[in-house]
Order: sequence, then structure tokens, then C-alpha cells
Amino acid sequence: MFQYKAAVQCIAITLKNSRRLIFLLALVYGASCDSVPGPLPGVSEQTPIIEAFSISPQRVDYSLLNESAIDGDSVHLVLDFEVTIQTRGTTISQVTYAVLDPELFGDPIKTGTLIRTGNNVYGRQINLTLSALDVDDYPVIVYMIDSYNRLGGEARTQLEYFRSFQAKSPPVIEKLIVPSRIQRPGPGEPDRALVFIAEVSDPNGRTDVELVEFWNDNAPADRILLCDDGNERPCGNSTESGDEEAGDGRFTRTGFIRSSNSLGPNTFTFEAIDRAGLRSKQVSHTIEVYE
Repeated sequence: MFQYKAAVQCIAITLKNSRRLIFLLALVYGASCDSVPGPLPGVSEQTPIIEAFSISPQRVDYSLLNESAIDGDSVHLVLDFEVTIQTRGTTISQVTYAVLDPELFGDPIKTGTLIRTGNNVYGRQINLTLSALDVDDYPVIVYMIDSYNRLGGEARTQLEYFRSFQAKSPPVIEKLIVPSRIQRPGPGEPDRALVFIAEVSDPNGRTDVELVEFWNDNAPADRILLCDDGNERPCGNSTESGDEEAGDGRFTRTGFIRSSNSLGPNTFTFEAIDRAGLRSKQVSHTIEVYE
């Protein structure tokens, strides 16, 4: 009994500065201090211990993820957990895991229980969603209790989520879909839509493109944003972009030609920038406004 209380006190001291791990301890043990059982006749003093704990993959590189795993600013990971336990004569009642955020504040990102997959082996395939931008090491912890409601050992590891960038791998403007000529509306006629589309790719994946913008060479400081948002959000200073499908790599912006616009050629320059700050090769296109 004294050994058991000492073990619980030791865990409490270890976790006292982490609200999240205290929450996890309560989740695993499923009881308050008032419900700690007393000595049980015939029960061994030895509690089960964790011999091995692993997750796979343990290191995840954003740049190597399949596009199906990336959804906007989120990444969806599939991890295999495996725990090997030395029961030491007792039966395991529950093995619980938790994935924590790097700051160790608030609630766990993901919790659950593992199932028995072999002789003293527990595991499960875990679906985990993280922010694509929150690259860091995520602590992962497992606890267990035996059939006598005794807290067994714990084991910890971490999921390493990072982003590697190939040297000199900026985004690429593959194609511009912009008219070469557009007629200026006459006085009193409605404005005429002018759609700018840039098809952009990136060696590190389409979602690595931070922004795509263009400008009139006569006013290079006035940058205009193109958006790949499916026309669902404001795009720069415009209430809508005119984009047809979000996330397809076709960055769109709809402008308008008015009867007051000047006639003649206008040259526009396009550029894409990725999340590492790498810039694409600039591509220019000239549009002639005619009467």
C-alpha cells in the first residue's frame, strides 16, 4: 500500500505543472483520490510495466506527404501505436494513450484506448489531424491499469512533425489564362469582366504556395492578390475572387474594364511565393484594351 501511494505521489509531482497530463492521469485511472482501493488480499505487490512503446511513423515530413493527406491548413496523419507490457501475473484492464501539444497546456489533442493485438501487446491505428503550419515535436504518452484498478507504468515518446525544403525549390507559374485583348465598353455600357488565372505548382506540394500576386508594370507597387478559394472568402481588397474551385492550383482574380479605362497595351507581371519565402520566376503578359 505504501509503495502504491508513493508511486502515485511521484507521478503527481512529475505532472503537477501540466494541466494536460493531470487530465490524462484522471482519464486513465478513472477515479479520484478518495476512491483509491485499499490493500487487496492475495494481490501481488508488483504492478504491470511497459516494456516497449512505439509509434510509426515517428517522423513526418510535410514535404513528403501525399496530397490526399493535406486539407487546406490541416494535415491528416495515420499512425500505428504498439505497446508491449510485462503483466507480472496480473491482467491488464485498460491501456490509454494521449497525443499532447508541444506547449502542454489545455486538453490533449487526441486520446483513446489501445486494443490487445497479441500476447501482452496492445496497439491501434490512430487518425490524427494537425495544423499544417504547427511544425514541432508532439509528446505522446501511454498509461495502463490492471484488473485490480492499479495504475501501472507509463511510457513516452514523441511525434516529430517537420517541414524540409529542397534547396532552390520555389513555386512555378505553369500557365497564365488571361486574354490578350479586351474591348472597352462604350459610355453607359456595363463594366466588362476581365479574369486573370495563374496555374501554379510547387515542388513541396500545392498547399506550400503562400500567395500569388500580380501588378501592372505602370504601377508596380500596387500588388493584386489572386486566390484559390473557390470564391468563398474575400480576396485581397475584393469581396470575391471569381475562383471556381478551391485548392486546385488555379489562382484567380476578376477585374473589370470600364468605359473610362485608357486604350492601348497594359503589361502585367505575375509572381508566386511559397511558405519558405521562395519566389517563382516572374511571368509577364500584355493585354490590349481596344475600342
